[in-house]
This record gives sequence, structure tokens and C-alpha cells, in this order.
Amino acid sequence: MNLSKLEAVSHGQPPSRGLPLGDLRGFARVRADAALACLAIDREAGLLRPSHDERDLLSLHVDGEVEWQQAYVPGTNVLETTGRREGAELRVADFMPLTESRSGQPLPKGRFVRIVTCTEGDIAFRLVCAAGIEGRPATSARTTQGWYVACSQPMGVGADVAATKVRLGEGESLVLVISNEAVQGGETLLADALHGLGDTIHYWSWWSDRCRYRGEDAEAKLREALSIKAACGEAGMLVEDPGVRSFAPAPLGDVARAAALFLELGYRSECASLLAQVAQASHADAFGRRPSDEMFYDTVRAYAERYGRAALPSCVALPDDTPTRMAR
Repeated sequence: MNLSKLEAVSHGQPPSRGLPLGDLRGFARVRADAALACLAIDREAGLLRPSHDERDLLSLHVDGEVEWQQAYVPGTNVLETTGRREGAELRVADFMPLTESRSGQPLPKGRFVRIVTCTEGDIAFRLVCAAGIEGRPATSARTTQGWYVACSQPMGVGADVAATKVRLGEGESLVLVISNEAVQGGETLLADALHGLGDTIHYWSWWSDRCRYRGEDAEAKLREALSIKAACGEAGMLVEDPGVRSFAPAPLGDVARAAALFLELGYRSECASLLAQVAQASHADAFGRRPSDEMFYDTVRAYAERYGRAALPSCVALPDDTPTRMAR
């Protein structure tokens, strides 16, 4: 697939914390200079920690002045960061791969994957993973924290980092994978990564194609919905939390607004799941309080008018004045 057509993130500069990635269970942020600012393979287990707090978990070092640009592959949560220097171009594709289960549902593969490709000229760089490593790695290793790193090129170890230094010519690529489970490094890692990239782009593109909204701001709304979708999983919608657990349930007002957005764009099941998250949280409140009541009830009413009770969990009660209809 031609990845040269990218979707602009915004008219301004990307957030200094980095742009988000996710796979319905994990989460990551990548800075504008291709540094991996944070990563959770499983949000409920918290963030993976770098060997030193002041280091990014993964960083890319190129000699000389580099001009960086960053954007998502259109309609996906695959992020591309492009660096240009003196007639050479380096393209970094970052994603958290999804595989399809027998039921057709997407399953997180439990990995963060980086594919670095020289698309013009030739360029030398160092790719550094700030993690303590057990033993002497070749192309794969276990970290002292119990997670794994693998690379298509041999890695060296020093000062609590695993690093590889390479020079790529036009069309050549390097792959690095961070995973909760052991991964085989070496030359075959590239083929596996490209296959995972294709599957992941296919899923997100299919999901985006289901959008039924056609307003002038459709692109911006879809991009917001993609980010929210990546932040949702079995535990509902989670947000970053500076506390010990690193992630926490999203404020109910934000969940209600996200449900309204999904309904507006035609994502029925996603809307129903978030409405259930709000309803279940309010049921647990001894005082029966539900933040953002007006938006929540408006969304429930609009959902019922459009779909009836189809796919709506029993914990979500319809307002008394809302007629139920057959789902279309």
C-alpha cells in the first residue's frame, strides 16, 4: 500500500507530549522527532518504564539538522514521522498491530512496532531503547522489567540501553518491536512487521469507512473518533492518569460526549458501550448521580429513536417519554 498520502494531524504543531496510538488495549505516544514518549502494552497493567525517568523509551538519533513532519495514515491509527536531511529522507511508521479473531473481531497483538525506512538517498542513525537488558542480546532480548525487545539488526548494550546503529540506503528498512512476550528478531522480523502493518491498516480503514457523517468537518470528527476508539476496550474508555496506575476510567462527562460523537457518526455499538459505561458508573454511586445528565439522556433518547433498544445493554434505561423503535 502506498503510504505517501498522509492525513494531516492539525494546522498547528503536534502536542509536545506526542501523538497517541492504540490497539483497543494498549497505548503509546510518539513525539514529533520520532521519540516514543510512553508505552503501555496493556493499559490496565500501566506504562512500561524507561531505565531513567528523563529518557524516552525509544529514541532515534540522526547526525545533523533534521526537519521532522508527522501525520497519521488516513483513516487509521498508524502514525508516520518523516525526517529529511541533505537529500536523504527517513520514514518512521509506528503502530500497535491488530489481528482478526475467528469471530472477525480485532484482537490486540500485544506489541508496539516501529518500521524505519530510507525513502531517499542514504542515511545513518542510532535507534536506542532505554531499558535494562538481561544478558548480551543479538537481535532479541528480555529486559530487567520482564518485557521484550527485538530488532531486525543486531543490538548492542550499554548504560542501561539497547541500541543499534545502521546506515540504510534507499528502499532499505529496519524494524524494532517491543512486546510483553518473546519475539524472534533478525531478518524475518521485517516480513512479520509488514504483514502486521497491512492487517492494522485494513482494520482501521474498514472501521473508518463505516462512518456515516458527511459534514464539512467530517475529517476532524473522524480523527477524534479514531482516537477515542483506540482508548476504549473491555474496561471502557480510559484516560492517562499521572497516578500510580497510569490510566483511569475517563470522566463520565467525557464518556457521554464520546457516546454522542459515535452516535452522530453512525457507530451504534461503540455508542451503546459508552452509554453503558456511564450508566453502570452512576448505578454504583450511592446518591444516583450521573455527570452530564442532559447530554447522556439526550444521547439515549436519540439512540432509541434511531435504533430502539438494539445493542443497548439493559443497564441503560430509556427516558419515559422516548418511544422505542425497531432498529434500522
